[in-house]
Amino acid sequence: MILRTKDKLVIGLTGSILSGKSTALAFFARNGAFTVSADELVRDLYRTAPVQKKLTAWFGSYEPAVVAGQVFRQPQARIKLEKYLHPKVLALAAEQIKKSPQKIAVFEVPLLFEAGWDKLTDLNIVVLGDPRMLRARLKARGLTLAEYKRRLAGQMPEKEKVRRADIILSTREGKEALGLKVERLCRAFESIYGVK
Repeated sequence: MILRTKDKLVIGLTGSILSGKSTALAFFARNGAFTVSADELVRDLYRTAPVQKKLTAWFGSYEPAVVAGQVFRQPQARIKLEKYLHPKVLALAAEQIKKSPQKIAVFEVPLLFEAGWDKLTDLNIVVLGDPRMLRARLKARGLTLAEYKRRLAGQMPEKEKVRRADIILSTREGKEALGLKVERLCRAFESIYGVK
């Protein structure tokens, strides 16, 4: 399955945990792009009876916090969960992108490169977080530093994501600057790719 379609520009958006991916995604939506979040699709799937039944059988519960607590501590459990959920998420995203009227579609995926989905898009953007804001972001998300490091260890190193990316978006200058960068990118995409 591929995400690309002949009449759209499909962009993969990723970055490490707490990097500002969701903020960047919101700016793309504000600039007229169709946006879809893998995390949101997973949350929707968690509300379906078949997924709840499967997760309860595997983890004793389908509550996201319980499942996350196990998969971030047990690599085999994480692999099992991803193997089950990833095809479903990809199919839902592809369907939504295909049906969207917008010519630019941005798919936010924390594990874009790890899942190999970067090969299914037209180009890929990595969001780089501001290390100075890490403690504030941890507090806002209700995560400990230890939990953050444990989750980060399950992702590809940021340097490798940067190496693979087509475009790097830094959040270091703040939200307003990020919004301006996204606005300029959208205008450039419209001009270069002839999409609006």
